[in-house]
Amino acid sequence: MKKSKIIIFTLLLITCNISSQIFLEDENFSDKDYPLEILSEGFNTPAFPPHGWSSQIIAGTYNWAQASSGAYCNTYRSAFIPFNVAPSGQVARLISPIFIPTSTGRDSLIFSEAYCQKPGVTESLEIFISTNSGSTWQLFSSFNSTSLMTAPATSTYFTPTCNQWQNKSIYLPLNTNRICFQAAGGNGNNLYIDEVLVKSSLLSGVPQYSTEVPADFKLHNNFPNPFNPTTSIRFDITERTNVKIVIYNAAGKEINVLVDSELGAGKYETSFTALDLSSGIYFYRIITDNFTDTKKMILVK
Repeated sequence: MKKSKIIIFTLLLITCNISSQIFLEDENFSDKDYPLEILSEGFNTPAFPPHGWSSQIIAGTYNWAQASSGAYCNTYRSAFIPFNVAPSGQVARLISPIFIPTSTGRDSLIFSEAYCQKPGVTESLEIFISTNSGSTWQLFSSFNSTSLMTAPATSTYFTPTCNQWQNKSIYLPLNTNRICFQAAGGNGNNLYIDEVLVKSSLLSGVPQYSTEVPADFKLHNNFPNPFNPTTSIRFDITERTNVKIVIYNAAGKEINVLVDSELGAGKYETSFTALDLSSGIYFYRIITDNFTDTKKMILVK
C-alpha cells in the first residue's frame, strides 16, 4: 500500500473513532453500553448548571442546585431541588441543551431519581419536551410523590443512600430536541436526578451470540428466572424478518419494547432490567412476520 493511502486510511479510522464519541458528554456513560447517546449528563462538572444546561425559577425563590451524592454511588454528584427549605408553591425548571432530534419514535429518555416523601406533603416532577429547541414546550410525562418515592416517608432531611435510587425510562416523541425537568412542591423533602441520557434506537442493534442458522423460530426461557433486577432473553430467527420483543405486566399492559427492528437469520440475545418495577409476574412476547410466542418471568426484589 502506498504511503499516501496509508495516511488516508489512518485519518479515516481516527475520524470514525471521533464520530462515535462526539455525543458522549459525560464520563459516566460509555458507547459500550449505549452505542449512540444523543444527550448524556451526570452533573459532575464543577460548574452548575453544566455547559449548555440552564435552570429557571417559575415560582418561589429556590432553584435546582448540585448535590454531593450521585446515583447508585457510581457518581459523586447529582442535581437536586431543595424542597425541604422551599415553601409550598415552589416551581423550578432544569433545561437540557439542544440535541440532535429524535428520529424513530423509539428513542428513550433515561434518568435516575431519588426522593423521600414527607408525610402529608405532595410534590411532583414533570417532563416537558420541545421539538423547536425550546421555543415552545409540551407537557409529556408527570410523576407524583408516590411514583417518585425511593425510600420510606420521613420528616427528616433526605440524602439518598446507594440503594435509594431508581431508573425512569420514557419513549420520546419524534423530533424531540430538548427536554425540561420541572419540579413543583415545597415544605417536603429534596428531589434528586442524575445520569440523564437520551438514547437513540438507531444504532442500538441486538447482540447476536451465534451466526448459526436455526432450524426453527424459538423464544427461549429467560435466565435467570426469577430475577432481580436483570434477566437475559434469547431468541432464534430462521430468516430475515421484522422482530419485536415486548414486555407486559400481569394485567397485559405493555411496559417496555426491548427489540423493534429487522434482523437476519441467527441466534440473538437481549436483556431486560426492571429497576423501577415492583415484584411480580411479567410476560415477554416475540412478534415476527410469521411467528409469535409468549413466556412468563418472575421479578423478585
